[in-house]
Amino acid sequence: MSRTSCSLIAAALFVAAVLSLAACKKEDLSPEQVRVRRGQTMYTLHCASCHNPSDPKRDGGVGPAIAGSSLELLQARIFRSAYPEGYHPKRETHIMPRLPLDQDQVGALHAYLSSL
Repeated sequence: MSRTSCSLIAAALFVAAVLSLAACKKEDLSPEQVRVRRGQTMYTLHCASCHNPSDPKRDGGVGPAIAGSSLELLQARIFRSAYPEGYHPKRETHIMPRLPLDQDQVGALHAYLSSL
């Protein structure tokens, strides 16, 4: 898949995520629900292209299922493209790059993956 195609897919996913969040009434959601929704957006934008696009509990074409992943694992993979000490990966590939997320975004992603 070309870089242009990936960019177009990412842009379309971003628009879909923004529209779905805009449809939610903020006063109807608890702060934790807002955090989970934000994490779902992070998943859609940054994870779904390699992990399962519709269900983080299932393996994707490139990446394994990541629902229920610990915060420590997410931080190691996203910030350092590494694994936590003593962790045994589901797959032996090391193709996941670092992602341009901050601590708050990773925390929201963790909240989403933990909610499944």
